[in-house]
Amino acid sequence: MHRRRAPARIGRAALAAAFAGMLTLAAAGCGSSDDASRSPSAAPSPTTSTSAPATDSGGAEAGHVGSDMLFNGPDHWDGDVEASCPAGKDVRIIIVRGTLEQAGDGSLNELARMIDEGVGGRAAVDDLGYPASWKAGSEARGVNMLVRTLNAQADACAGVKTVLLGYSQGAMVVGDALSAPEERFNEDDGQRLSERALADIAAVELFGDPRFDGSADYGAGGYDAAVDGILGARGEDDLRALQGRLVSYCNADDFACQLGGRGDAHGLYRSNGSFDEGAQYAVTRIRAALGE
Repeated sequence: MHRRRAPARIGRAALAAAFAGMLTLAAAGCGSSDDASRSPSAAPSPTTSTSAPATDSGGAEAGHVGSDMLFNGPDHWDGDVEASCPAGKDVRIIIVRGTLEQAGDGSLNELARMIDEGVGGRAAVDDLGYPASWKAGSEARGVNMLVRTLNAQADACAGVKTVLLGYSQGAMVVGDALSAPEERFNEDDGQRLSERALADIAAVELFGDPRFDGSADYGAGGYDAAVDGILGARGEDDLRALQGRLVSYCNADDFACQLGGRGDAHGLYRSNGSFDEGAQYAVTRIRAALGE
């Protein structure tokens, strides 16, 4: 049986207020992981959605703090996904951005660039086109899109390896997509990752995952191992198939991956060395996957 450590109960109104304050400190909610030296004008601007996130109870797993809030809820999507192969590239990096980050300009684009440089410019970089918003169902939509994208690209692009990068809501999307449908937090289309798509994954890197498991052996950072993410820990076997290819970064006091933490810690992954470590981690595993 999977272990589920539910965090202590917190009133929904109190949690919403706490979230709002933390998001202000983080500059863009579960969004940009900005370098401390970056100018304020370069950071995404907070919006009314940031300071007053909506609530919705539809379909989220019961029993966890925030399960009826923000981007949770069901989604059933039957759209098309990108299945073309990157010309002349051996690797595809898929970025799953944080809430309110803009495609092509999220915090993880810098990490993707570092990884591409580390493999000699042989990586294509794509952003998953999911909402990345506070709208109910955003996370589940991301799961649906990512599973379909990975399966389609694995069928079409033999030999191309995949690196998955997820930040905040995006980290939750990646982790849930790689888990069995019955272990996901929200109701989605229930599609599973194919064995071919799973085999093509060279590395997975999560940053500030709201479903962070403090006791997992794939964690990295200054976190407290006795504390899980704000939405409760994943099951200990949920991501077992990715063992050796997965790392989940969690800063001490990051409110998303450390229940009870503060907002500013959620935005420090770029400036505290996590991106440098993450780039080396991915490059090493890409080279191994390509037999180099």
